[in-house]
Amino acid sequence: MPTNEVTRSLHECICRPCPGGFGTFFVPPGGLLPCHSRCCPGGPPAEPPEGHFLRTRPRRLGYSPQSGRHPAQAPPLKLLFLGDNGHHRPAERFRQLQPVLSERGIEVVYTDTATALNAQTLGKYDGLIVYANTEKITPEQETALLDFVASGKGFIPLHCASYCFLNSPKYIELVGAQFLRHSTGTFRATTAAPDHPVMKGYRGFESFDETYVHAKHTEKDRLVLEYREDKKGKEPWTWVRTHGKGRVFYTAWGHDERTWGNAGFQELVERGIRWACGGDPQDSLRSSRGLNTPPQMTELRKDVAPF
Repeated sequence: MPTNEVTRSLHECICRPCPGGFGTFFVPPGGLLPCHSRCCPGGPPAEPPEGHFLRTRPRRLGYSPQSGRHPAQAPPLKLLFLGDNGHHRPAERFRQLQPVLSERGIEVVYTDTATALNAQTLGKYDGLIVYANTEKITPEQETALLDFVASGKGFIPLHCASYCFLNSPKYIELVGAQFLRHSTGTFRATTAAPDHPVMKGYRGFESFDETYVHAKHTEKDRLVLEYREDKKGKEPWTWVRTHGKGRVFYTAWGHDERTWGNAGFQELVERGIRWACGGDPQDSLRSSRGLNTPPQMTELRKDVAPF
């Protein structure tokens, strides 16, 4: 199919006067194109009308060219990612995930020190991701973390975070369980709560990972979203729980780059982040299509005459 036919099937074009002058336009869905673009249903005009442009409008997705906003546009989220310098290489995993989340309106800031667990620092964020094996937490850091979540913020412990801060029973309770042992394998988790907002419409994925088994389960205020199944039975794998006004999302997925680079894992984490931070997990689908970000236009150049 010719390029212009593909484009026509995705967009409908509307001619509008250019706001003024010559500009270079960025083209996300609902963005701006020069009027002589080949996406024009009638084909490119021989001479583009002076000072005109085409505004492309995605069909069936609710975008409003008049408002410049998608109705489901979510406010940006800002999270702190707490790692360490251990064998799971959190800094490398952060570099895999951060660009994906950034494109979807979620800003993540990395730190490898638990000293960030204080009220002043945590107060700058909507949620906290933990991917670390730090063994100890001070009483002051523990209080700051628990108060942060209880106040209504999001807590997203991933994989090895279930074997972090071993000296804190309250932390283990907050996570929902503690890592006990593991083997390895390639597997797919089984959905246990398909109607939960995090899981609705989620298809899952298959990856090589560590086959975590947990102990010290906190079943109070906890809902298991996924199980890992084998000959020994069903192991709780991904779950959510509440703590005060806050929400907790945990998944045992995430040993190395094979899982962190998997689009299914990235979507699951984004869904968990949005839910834990009080948002709509379904925004993960919309953001992956670029619909949570309104169209952007570069500044109009002043040194070029209109054409």
